Amino acid sequence: MPERADTLPSPTNVCGFEITPVDLPTLVQETLAAARDGRGGWMLALNLDLVARSRREPEYGELLRKATLTFADGFPIVWACKKKNRANAGMPRVAGVDYTRELLMNLSPQETAIIGGQNPRAALSKLGLNPDGEYFIFDGKVEVTDAWAAEMATSLEGRKVVFLALGVPKQEKLICLLRPLLPSAIFIGVGGTFDFLAGIISRAPVWMQDRGLEWLYRLSTEPKRLWRRYLVEYPPGAMSLLRDVRARN
Repeated sequence: MPERADTLPSPTNVCGFEITPVDLPTLVQETLAAARDGRGGWMLALNLDLVARSRREPEYGELLRKATLTFADGFPIVWACKKKNRANAGMPRVAGVDYTRELLMNLSPQETAIIGGQNPRAALSKLGLNPDGEYFIFDGKVEVTDAWAAEMATSLEGRKVVFLALGVPKQEKLICLLRPLLPSAIFIGVGGTFDFLAGIISRAPVWMQDRGLEWLYRLSTEPKRLWRRYLVEYPPGAMSLLRDVRARN
């Protein structure tokens, strides 16, 4: 596994995940450095959805734990990190959408690859970037097979950062196939992030984001699609966090 930078803070173990208490500028800087000096790796944005899914599907959890650096994309994860280690008192949440946006603004088209997403070209345009430049964008059918990954790796040769907008668990499974073929590249699973960046899906108001109420906004805007995720699937994940924190105490 590629090594982390020595300057990063020590991770905190939450539910078996080693979470680095890092802010957005530091995370972006570390990602760019790892990409450009050939260390490569897998940057994982951990949220309650992934914790809950890992509880339901232990094999998926073991797959996620192969990530090089895991950061907290979700206030429940931040809360657990703070409870388990007082040194994390000032730890911020790093939203995956903000992380992706900052990386795109600091990467050249030649360094960037995007696999999946509803309309990543619209997202690039929204950011003031030229989607017709030298970006590698694949919006065809994706197969999570060794043969498909080997063919895709040839096309990705020389790209520094690969964003996979395929949703879970497909994007993580594909990352695990691609990483051995492209060990110097950085891989990031971004789910529906490009839809947010393009304005296809609206983000919660800042005051709701700051108070950890983004889930409530999304539930209110897409109740038919998201009610099960937030009201049925998330609570067991929250209980796992609570038990993990209590076990420490």
